[in-house]
Amino acid sequence: MKNKTIKINKISSVLKNIHLSDQVEISAQMNSKEGDVLVVKVLQEQDKYGQLELTNGLMSKIKKDELIVGVLGERKALAGIVGIVPKDIKTGDVLNVLNIGGVIGRAVSWNKDFVDSPIPVKVLGEVIVNNKNLNIHDYIQKLDSSLTKTAPLIIVMGTAMNVGKTTAAINIIAALTKKLKLNVAAAKLTGIAAQKDILAMKKAGASQVLSFLDVGISSTINNHGLVVPAAKTIINKLTKGKPNLIIVELGDGIIGWYGVEKLLSDKEFSKAMSFNIMCAHDLVGAKGSYDMLKSLNLKIDFFVGPVSNNTAGIDYLENILKIPAQDLRYDTKKFLQVLKKKGVIKYD
Repeated sequence: MKNKTIKINKISSVLKNIHLSDQVEISAQMNSKEGDVLVVKVLQEQDKYGQLELTNGLMSKIKKDELIVGVLGERKALAGIVGIVPKDIKTGDVLNVLNIGGVIGRAVSWNKDFVDSPIPVKVLGEVIVNNKNLNIHDYIQKLDSSLTKTAPLIIVMGTAMNVGKTTAAINIIAALTKKLKLNVAAAKLTGIAAQKDILAMKKAGASQVLSFLDVGISSTINNHGLVVPAAKTIINKLTKGKPNLIIVELGDGIIGWYGVEKLLSDKEFSKAMSFNIMCAHDLVGAKGSYDMLKSLNLKIDFFVGPVSNNTAGIDYLENILKIPAQDLRYDTKKFLQVLKKKGVIKYD
């Protein structure tokens, strides 16, 4: 079947580094591989979880009959959609939008507290560039196998998604840049492609922010072998800007599908972790994360998230686990004092 050129309405943020125009050539010959770039037609709108993040970071309502460009991939989100890459895809097949960044796959399960029903889309074809089916993973950069000498890394991790990791990161960045006038870079090293968290860190004051998408990886769910070298490449890139500190968010939970455990188990990376922040929803999660990191010869330096929203959690964390905690949304004084005491920062 002959290729054809069509005009599309929206380009998903997962393709922010590919620079497609609003007219693309598509082929009905499908490779059905993770990372393939698809053009799909929207079959139905949704009010809940019904927006698409564009390449400029803006959010746009996904409307019926629009043609959008996304990337074939999987997702496993406790507070979202679980979706797979079907073995064989042909034009006319119905798939779903799996996340705001434009990852497309077949939804098999979803959390109805967050998603009414995943938006269905009809596959029109795969994008062709230079007579070849476009796959975002063809753009994966040469990855570093080791870290250079790096600025102190403040690691923000959590027991799950939606426990306050990005909120903690942006409050920390704001405090360090605005109160202490430090040059702070930031990174998100695991998760699925979307720019929302990255842009929030930039807005909070980070001088430079990078994610796995910036080295050509659309998601870390099926790329565990690349998680560690991708992370080291990103940290090395940020180090070139000579920041005083690098704030690192590990998307998803420390137990999950996105490769966080791979990073925590890497000796070189774990040795470079200067200060570890754990976001937890409750005391069971806090104690479980404490035990898990202890089994990896790592320690938690500070607790945040819902578990630290009042003294019911803080008293247990500080008196039983002997780890300081604070709700960083309203005050960062205690946190900055702990950073100073640990020798991560210096200020008068």
